[in-house]
Amino acid sequence: MLDTSLMVGAIPARYAPLQEKNIHETDLLFAMARGYQRDGDDITAMEMTKWFDTNYHYIVPEFTANQSFHFFSRKVVDQFLEAKRDNYAVKPVILGPVSFLLLGKEKSAGFHRLSLIGKLLPVYMDVLAQLTKAGADMVQIDEPCLSLDLDETALQIFSDTYAQLHAAFPRLHIFLASYFECYGKNLPVVLSLPVQTLHLDLVRCPSQLDDILATPVADTSLQLSPGIVDGRNIWKNKALSLKQMISGS
Repeated sequence: MLDTSLMVGAIPARYAPLQEKNIHETDLLFAMARGYQRDGDDITAMEMTKWFDTNYHYIVPEFTANQSFHFFSRKVVDQFLEAKRDNYAVKPVILGPVSFLLLGKEKSAGFHRLSLIGKLLPVYMDVLAQLTKAGADMVQIDEPCLSLDLDETALQIFSDTYAQLHAAFPRLHIFLASYFECYGKNLPVVLSLPVQTLHLDLVRCPSQLDDILATPVADTSLQLSPGIVDGRNIWKNKALSLKQMISGS
């Protein structure tokens, strides 16, 4: 989340003095996460909260009514190019724009953060353009908020956002991932999105595979990615076959 805030230039105004001093991007990242008290500056850190129902935490993005975005941190592109130079087969992974907004917080009154999607999406277009220019033919986009109880407005924004991404990058293989729960009532919208691969959390919700296979999408070219590693405890995982995960054994 913090990397994404830097990627799209969602840097709270209180950190402007540090940017004016041209501090290194890594130092800015740590200042946003932990605060900054040095050389006469006393800047508070951004809020931290739990990542869904795991024991992990994330830095909460901050948004204002007049929020602007721009492609600030090139870390994802630079790391992709570094991996290519070292001859690794690599798939870039980025947090999706809708989940990024939903997991943030409004810091001023009179607007909803999802209303910023029109400003944010062009930056994601820039990121994907740079990744495809660098040679990426597949990008994983994580939208964990698709496991939440979303209203019709949010679901429509998901549909519109991915329609625009597909129109801009029709040959890019989009690997859409969500986790920590079923897609639930969001499933019809999820299955209508123009993506090539859909990731499923079969640890928390093994039944959703049967639900998907029972729909007409089973006869399409959509690829399914079964998630069989427990994201709540990555340190100890029992090796199970896909068949065992589906049967719940």
